Amino acid sequence: MKKILHTGLVVFSLIFSGSLLISYFAAYINPGTLGFPAFFGLAFPYLLIVNLLFVLYWMFRRKWSFLIPLVTILVGYGSLSNFYQLSRGDKGVITASEQLTVLSYNVRSFDRYQWTKDPNTPQNIIKLINSQEPDVVCLQEYRTTTNGFLSLANLKKILGMKYVYSSNKNSGVAIFSKYPIVKKARLSFGKGNLCKAIYADISFKSKLLRIYNLHLESNRLVNKNYQFIKKEEYQGNDEDLNEIKDISSRLNHAFSRRAEQALKIKEHVNQSPNPTLVCGDFNDTPNSYTYHQLSKGMNDAFVTQGHGISATYSGDFPSFRIDYLLYSEDIVCTSYDRIRKRYSDHYPICASFVLK
Repeated sequence: MKKILHTGLVVFSLIFSGSLLISYFAAYINPGTLGFPAFFGLAFPYLLIVNLLFVLYWMFRRKWSFLIPLVTILVGYGSLSNFYQLSRGDKGVITASEQLTVLSYNVRSFDRYQWTKDPNTPQNIIKLINSQEPDVVCLQEYRTTTNGFLSLANLKKILGMKYVYSSNKNSGVAIFSKYPIVKKARLSFGKGNLCKAIYADISFKSKLLRIYNLHLESNRLVNKNYQFIKKEEYQGNDEDLNEIKDISSRLNHAFSRRAEQALKIKEHVNQSPNPTLVCGDFNDTPNSYTYHQLSKGMNDAFVTQGHGISATYSGDFPSFRIDYLLYSEDIVCTSYDRIRKRYSDHYPICASFVLK
């Protein structure tokens, strides 16, 4: 019996090690060409944890089998650093006047549908933003009203930002800035795409800085999908199988759409004449093809100045880091924070930068 159990555990260890290896390839394989690695990339944190448990188990049992999951984990060290940071980087001596502080936040339409059940949520969101004293604010799922608290005039006044540019007049993505916006434009995508992307060239300390604000394709999961994910028991019947197929289809479609959007955005970013920041809600994890494409030739503020895991999505699925602040090589990041306040289904992220 012990031999059968041992053999079974070895087999499971190999399966999970192989799955972790596949998750590494998700960053390099376009899901529009081959879709299944993207699902393994999405499951990367869980696959990593299982492999760590196998390392500890085999070491406790004093079996050389611990080398299989350990080597697998070490092979993907780069993926691990995108997921978890032990300590913050050294920012040196920087004065506040030299820094540009940028905050990115998916505000979920300022709780338009009363998800939080708190009528003060819009005010709390703005208070939270102001508490970070940002110079530039990039909002996703942004909206304004004709008058009242969420009117554009009032938001500009409360945030202390004279300059604003949005993808649509009253909704979409928006860039608020204390510094003049000298150029701005929207990026357009094909029919059926739910991607919002804009950029603004901001005049800061006699230099121009280009900032992209993105909200890439969502997974388009509906209420019944989330209810199924939350189920405590799965029967394995036809109804469950059909639901799994529906969720898989929706995710696969979203993986492919985001890959297309990322390639188009990256092509535009590569032509930027100025130091560049790319921020927003990518709706994808650091092990995704989307993130890998957008982060090529750029640094990730979390990787250089972050600490811990920094999951930015607080909803049901996926509870991972899907919001980013990327910056080009001619910029230095001096700080990064994820503000853990649950006024939306995303947490805001904030970082400070210095132009070289």
